[in-house]
Amino acid sequence: MVITRKFYFVLVPASLLLAGCGAVLINEGTKNAYLDEGLKNPAAVQVKVNLSPAQKIICNFDAGSNNMNSQLYGAPAGAFFTYTGGGNTINNPFVVMGGANGTKMAAHIFGTLVNKGDNSYPSFSLQGKFKPSGAYDASQFTGIRFYYKCPADDQAPARRFTLPIKATLPTDNGGTCTDGCYNHFGADLSPSADWTQKSYPFADLKRQSGWGSPINPPDLVDHLKEVVYVEWGHNSGNTAGSVKIDYWVDEVEFF
Repeated sequence: MVITRKFYFVLVPASLLLAGCGAVLINEGTKNAYLDEGLKNPAAVQVKVNLSPAQKIICNFDAGSNNMNSQLYGAPAGAFFTYTGGGNTINNPFVVMGGANGTKMAAHIFGTLVNKGDNSYPSFSLQGKFKPSGAYDASQFTGIRFYYKCPADDQAPARRFTLPIKATLPTDNGGTCTDGCYNHFGADLSPSADWTQKSYPFADLKRQSGWGSPINPPDLVDHLKEVVYVEWGHNSGNTAGSVKIDYWVDEVEFF
């Protein structure tokens, strides 16, 4: 007797096979597509350009001008400015002799800040704008560093370094924020009589707690293509009175 065996083939979708192996299936092109590769965030999947040291330098001020380094990757026409408000005036020129590590020049911000306590929050700020208009893409880098000096005669109760992005800036200042603006990603600065290098991976820069409009996703590494400028600011909050401001910045660069 001849026994005939019949074989039946069942086509199982590849997605079910992968699911059984613990794979996470994400539609290609969605914001969460990076999860399929087991990576922590979208910035990690971007192919990095091999940049020279000169292309990472934002400014060392040694040329004596307020212009950013013309070789900076993606921002050949950036420039530095000073800013204040509430009827105050700030020193100009601000690029002066006496840089960090024996270099020729640096940015020096100083003067007397008068605060009326009227919710205007005046500040003496140094701002480096990467482009004449629009946002700068900083996703090729992982952080930023600079040299900072704040002598003992500086009386500001608040000193902060920030990276303003479109989501934290109001629409009249190149951003998309409509309420609770100006709570930028950044870090508080401590006084230092001598030049001190400050180095911050982007993941370490945080917003201040307790105020400001929500941002989604909440981390700076998800918004590196939306950077508008870099800023150092000394202020006295909303406390009425006069305070002396005195700080220096030099050798600013990405890494």
